[in-house]
Amino acid sequence: MTDDPVAGLSKPAAQRYRRSTGGAVALLVASAAAIVGIVALVIAFVSIGVTTLNASRTGGEPCLEAYAAQTDDAYVRYQAFPPRSVCEWDVDGTREEVVVASVSGPLVTVGGALAVAGVVTSLALVVVPRVRRRES
Repeated sequence: MTDDPVAGLSKPAAQRYRRSTGGAVALLVASAAAIVGIVALVIAFVSIGVTTLNASRTGGEPCLEAYAAQTDDAYVRYQAFPPRSVCEWDVDGTREEVVVASVSGPLVTVGGALAVAGVVTSLALVVVPRVRRRES
């Protein structure tokens, strides 16, 4: 009896079973980066929504009070870049904008970059070896 876990497998099966430690670590790092980026984006955008809801509930901002009263000339819109919520309304025929909540632009940029880079790298680390095996 040997300690080799692939001792009884055929050569192609043994090659598929043995994966380099470097590849596993790279996949772990890439997937962790993707998760961190996605979590950062979720936290950023949820915090904008929560801050906007809290501001409209507590009052004090005339635009949000007009929006809560469901007047036709006031509305809240959300922007992804830059990440913020903006309340717009008409005051004496003039359109005014008030930024209700915003999040750091660099935080969203770094979160998005981590998410995209992590997902793309993870997919590449999983798909490329399989394609190479099929070609050989």
